[in-house]
Amino acid sequence: MNSSALSAAAEIGQNPPLVEKNVAPAQDEEMAPPECTEPADCYLSDMMQQLTSVNAAMPSKKDVILQEQAEDPACNPIFWISKWMDYSAKYGLGYQLCDNSVGVLFNDSTRLILYNDGVSLQYIEGNNTESHHNMRSYPSSLTKKVTLLKFFRNYMNEHLLKAGATITPREGDKNARIPFLRTWFCTRRAIVLHLSNGTLQVNFSQDHTKIILCPLMAAVSYIDEKQNFHTYKLSLIEEFGCSKDLARRLRYARSIVEKLQKLKSGARHKKATA
Repeated sequence: MNSSALSAAAEIGQNPPLVEKNVAPAQDEEMAPPECTEPADCYLSDMMQQLTSVNAAMPSKKDVILQEQAEDPACNPIFWISKWMDYSAKYGLGYQLCDNSVGVLFNDSTRLILYNDGVSLQYIEGNNTESHHNMRSYPSSLTKKVTLLKFFRNYMNEHLLKAGATITPREGDKNARIPFLRTWFCTRRAIVLHLSNGTLQVNFSQDHTKIILCPLMAAVSYIDEKQNFHTYKLSLIEEFGCSKDLARRLRYARSIVEKLQKLKSGARHKKATA
């Protein structure tokens, strides 16, 4: 392990709550531009339309609120962020998806993803060029980032609870790409996490509630203070109404989408004031 990796490892080992052995280049390395399967804005315009519509219906002011009628577990998201760790003061933000894959969005706008097999690696450059490696064989230029990813993974596994641990994700296409963290930022009220498949997650800091918005299913999942997980169709919320708590979060989500539409794809950590 060279001196820079030792330094990175020691630093995280001593300060984990703040949230290099040389390896030969991989022989099976693949370099390719990303497959353009999502719109350029990652469905933000669709989400804006959906949230504008549901908020205009003023669902918390219905004469009779029948929120349970709006529930649809078949619309559960395929992916959400179950753990995260902010070390952006030095390196970036680490996160774990609900399928146990782990990623880091580094401060230089590169991304490193470890699949849930614990072996396969995907590296995404700042210009979105992708390369594929594995934990046994990767370029020496990635040594420090792989070291950091391992420490993010180990710390999250040992110290953080998994959001939505009891929920079975909606089954997706087995050949579908694992989404990566497109961008994120903090506000006074929450941390906002936007995945490349369009999923928007807002984790509220005061009460630890979370909403997960899926524009493809036009649905919202709500994890309440007791970690209960419920998924609702937005169109059914318009029809049957919802609680004031959820309505307030949906209004806030619309303001977040407005902010995201102003950010460039791949933007690193930003502070917001909402």
